[in-house]
Amino acid sequence: MVLPDKEKLLFRQVAEGDESAFSDLFNLFLPKLYPFILKLTRSESVVEEVVQETFIKVWLNRDKLAEMENPGGWVFTVASNKCYDYLRTRALNDKLFVSTTAEPGGANSIHEWLDLKELKRLIELAVNDLPEQRKKIYLMSRSQGKTIPEIAEILQLSPNTVKNALVSSLKSIREYLARHGAW
Repeated sequence: MVLPDKEKLLFRQVAEGDESAFSDLFNLFLPKLYPFILKLTRSESVVEEVVQETFIKVWLNRDKLAEMENPGGWVFTVASNKCYDYLRTRALNDKLFVSTTAEPGGANSIHEWLDLKELKRLIELAVNDLPEQRKKIYLMSRSQGKTIPEIAEILQLSPNTVKNALVSSLKSIREYLARHGAW
């Protein structure tokens, strides 16, 4: 049996709820996915997590598997999207960690850390003052790391509406900070 045909057969069986076919599918893809994910994430513990999330998505979408023309391509697309989600989240967390955990090395560092903490508090207050829709869009962008097209799709808005809401939110936040002497 040609490998893509085997993949399609396993996908059809998984679509019918066959757990042993799911196990076979997992074993078929693991040797190919592992090095692919490791190359992208450079972390073996992340590979395990991404593999798990990939196959959870496979199982949760099993009702659609029988119709797929390129099952292998779809599995790799899911895995690469999970890798990029991980990398985007890690980059945001690293950026936040670096900006909020200055090592106190003297009086200036402590004052800078306290100023940063106060600035974060003022930003939170400014965000809470935003109209509900703009607040939601701002938080999806800044806290969840979602892109304008992702936010637009989730909220079923045009990308221009999302972009304008973000611009307005940032302007309101800057004005709030200026009124409170932090800008």
